[in-house]
Amino acid sequence: MPFTLDLQILLRLGLAVLCGLAVGMNRAHHGNTSHPNRLRVHVLVGLSACLMVLAAGPDPQARSRVIQGVATGIGFLGAGEILVPPSGDKTGVPEVRGLTSAASIWFTAALGVTVAASTPLLAGAALVLALITLSQRTNGSTRPTIDPEVDQNRKR
Repeated sequence: MPFTLDLQILLRLGLAVLCGLAVGMNRAHHGNTSHPNRLRVHVLVGLSACLMVLAAGPDPQARSRVIQGVATGIGFLGAGEILVPPSGDKTGVPEVRGLTSAASIWFTAALGVTVAASTPLLAGAALVLALITLSQRTNGSTRPTIDPEVDQNRKR
């Protein structure tokens, strides 16, 4: 019986790593430049969230406190991702950037918690939905952007 429990823990930790890899790959290749640190951050966030919940044991109150701690810690990590020093002047007011990356870090932590505390199927379904959401690269418009000069030529 202990081997089965150990195997289940290892499988949950592995699934948390895979979830972090999936989200991290998306964020690492977002934009024009590659960001390999984003991949590592997402993997570590998912793995550590899962590990902390598993380490809390089966006690629901202990798990609840750990999940609250994970949420608080990830909030600070997300704030560091969002508030960046202004370009050029390092003494000015921080600029707000990286909202999607911060949200994806938060989501990866939630995946890690879900893998540890709930059913992995729920984490898998949420992961698929998140990847669909993150893969959308449009500006919200369903119409393709048309060059005004080309549009004028078409009307003639």
